[in-house]
Parts: sequence; C-alpha cells; structure tokens
Amino acid sequence: MAQKTKIGRRVGGWLYLHRSGVDLLAPEDADRLAQVTTKHPDTPWNLCKIAKDKVSLLHYEDFESSGFPALLHSITFDLAAQTSKSIDYSKRDNPPILHRKELLLPDNDPNIPMYAALTKAAEEAGLFEKPAGIGTRKAWEKRIADAGLQLQGHKLLKK
Repeated sequence: MAQKTKIGRRVGGWLYLHRSGVDLLAPEDADRLAQVTTKHPDTPWNLCKIAKDKVSLLHYEDFESSGFPALLHSITFDLAAQTSKSIDYSKRDNPPILHRKELLLPDNDPNIPMYAALTKAAEEAGLFEKPAGIGTRKAWEKRIADAGLQLQGHKLLKK
C-alpha cells in the first residue's frame, strides 16, 4: 500500500519524488540519485524512483498541466550491477499514467491543493475502488467515461 512519507510517496520499497523535492532527500537517497544523474546528465526527467539498489528517472508529459500525465520515458539504473535499462513510452498509444501527483511533491508546493482536489474528486466518484487496471491511459479514460465524467485539466466534470 502507498503512503505519504515526509517527502514523496513510498510504494513497494520505492520512494517516488518529483524533481522539485530532491533537495529534501535523505543523504543516502541523494547519493543514489546523484550517481544516476551524473551518468545520465542529458536524460530529461521530472520524477525519480529510488530504492536501495536501483534508481529510475521518469519523464512524464505535462506534469503541471495534465491531471493524469502519461509516462514518456524511463531509465532504471541498477547501482550494484552498474547497468541501465531505458524504455521509450512516447510512441505507445496506451502508456502508463500517473495518479495522486500531490503525494510526490514537497509540502510547500502551491499546486498541491489543486492536485489533491482532483484526487478527492476521483475517490468520491469511485474511480480508485478497483485499482487493478487503471495504470494506463486507455483504461483510466474508460473508467472516467464509464462513471459519466470527463477530465478537463484538473477537474472531473459530469458529461
């Protein structure tokens, strides 16, 4: 189960954090992230995923303006093996999407209330009741449509 930590969101041993919060990382996590960003200085990213032995740099489209942005690219670096795996999602018609953006930001981010309001509206509409299968754009859009809603920016509106 996901939980809000002092910074970011922990899911399954990973710490997910928006780029704007990296200055708040614990020293060991900051070191892990620095190892990867040093090796991949030109890789665009706006979210990182940090575990004990791996770090991923994730690049989501329009993080600020999209209610549920799609993943464009990821690179995962195995710190022990010193290897990386890169995946390009940008040409897929059904890429993974991101939910609950407010949990990934530093507590002082001015967008948190807007992002949290969207999450609350999605929860109240029952969109998260069965979380299996909502991780991709098409499945999420179908879930929204099946609920008689449409997404407009960071608002869920009745059709």
